[in-house]
Parts: sequence; C-alpha cells; structure tokens
Amino acid sequence: MPTPMLLVLDEAANVVRWRDLPKLYSHFGSRGIVVLTILQSWAQGVRCWGEDGMRALLSATNVLTLGAGLKDTGFLRDISELVGSHHELVTSTSRGRRADSGTESTSLTTEATLTASDIAAMPRGRALVFTSGHRSTLVRTTPWMERADADLIRESIAAHAPTQSGTTTAGPRLRAVPSDEEDNAA
Repeated sequence: MPTPMLLVLDEAANVVRWRDLPKLYSHFGSRGIVVLTILQSWAQGVRCWGEDGMRALLSATNVLTLGAGLKDTGFLRDISELVGSHHELVTSTSRGRRADSGTESTSLTTEATLTASDIAAMPRGRALVFTSGHRSTLVRTTPWMERADADLIRESIAAHAPTQSGTTTAGPRLRAVPSDEEDNAA
C-alpha cells in the first residue's frame, strides 16, 4: 500500500477473536498494513490463540509496549530476559585481626537490568517499549487529556460518540453486508 493502513484491534482477544491473526501478522506488515493489537495480559492472548499463537504474534511484533499492572510471573520473567542484563563492579573487603591487615577485591558481576518483580511494580504512567533492532526503553506516558491537542480529541469524541438513538453526529454509519447480500446491496 502506498499509504499505510492502520488496524486498531482493541480488546482483540475478547471482541475480535480473529483466530488467524498470529499467522497473518508479518504478512500484513509486508503489505503496508500496520496492526495494533491491544491485550490486557499474556494469558488473555493465550486463551484466544494458544501459547504457540501468542509466541508467533510476539515474534512478528515490531513494537511491543507493556504498561503497568502485569502479574503473570512466567511472562514477566520472559520480558526481564528480553530487557537483558548489565555488568556491575562489586568490591569486597575483608579485615584481618590486626588493624593493618585485610584485602580488597573487585569483581565484575552480571545482573538483570529489570527483574520480573521490577516490571510488575511499574507504576501507572510508565511503560516498557521494545522496538525491532533496539534495546528496550522505559518511557513516561502522557494521558491524552493532558496533551496539547486534548480539545481536538474531545471534539472528535463528541462528534463520533453514539447518541441515545445509536447514531453519531458525524454522519451515516456503515453496516456490514453478509456475503450472500453483496450482489443485492448496490
């Protein structure tokens, strides 16, 4: 596609339930179709697509954003491993019986940069972002109502929110046509 298409699949494991989504994820990217899949948890995706399906989905993801509130320890350990480790210099000192005796040694140790419990304890307003080919980044999020364009967003919500009658003020709603009615719909 010359202009990328964006598919936003909010509550993808509850509402959309597109069984073939993990198989199609990388194919969409090659076609210029950006798919944004929003899940509440790893377990929610596993219930929908199975463990293999979720691993396939995760492997084909170019950007992975994880917010606060995650509790699945197995998933958190996997994420901790993806974040990686760093080296720390550790100094040890031992003292002898005499005041002038003792040794000091320095060694290099490897530590997890973020443990599973660190990730689980992320506060609201923080997210962990992974992008293809780069190390993970801890970011501060900004709620839309605090952004400079918040008034425009409010106007859009007001214009497109369903009214009591189920219509919007933005114009006619589209309706899905079952495949057997396609020829008669024109």
